[in-house]
Amino acid sequence: MKRANLQPELRSLTGQVDEDLSDLTPVSGSFCHTLRAEICVRGEKGADAFEFDVCSPEWLENELDSFPILSGGPRLITKRFDPVVVEEYVRKRLLHATGPDWQTVATKLGQWSPWEFDSYEA
Repeated sequence: MKRANLQPELRSLTGQVDEDLSDLTPVSGSFCHTLRAEICVRGEKGADAFEFDVCSPEWLENELDSFPILSGGPRLITKRFDPVVVEEYVRKRLLHATGPDWQTVATKLGQWSPWEFDSYEA
């Protein structure tokens, strides 16, 4: 019998050091906020952390004044930091990150948000 795919679920979404997203400023102009998503398998206890940046085009422009090349890396680009829009985006990405096991799910999530155990070796 074929096992159903695991569905990831967003447990929490905060600033890097547990800040409430509505407390992060600025919301426009030049900004780059590092966010932490706690994600688990739907219906299971515990969660793993995934981090990514939400940056403005102005911030990227300022960085390019200092560095000739930037890696796109795990960055979401937006003109205005809106916690509701960011959370909706994350939840939509989770809908497409199913898999037969957590490693597969985490690898899919890692395409846009590094997993806390990406470089972990047992």
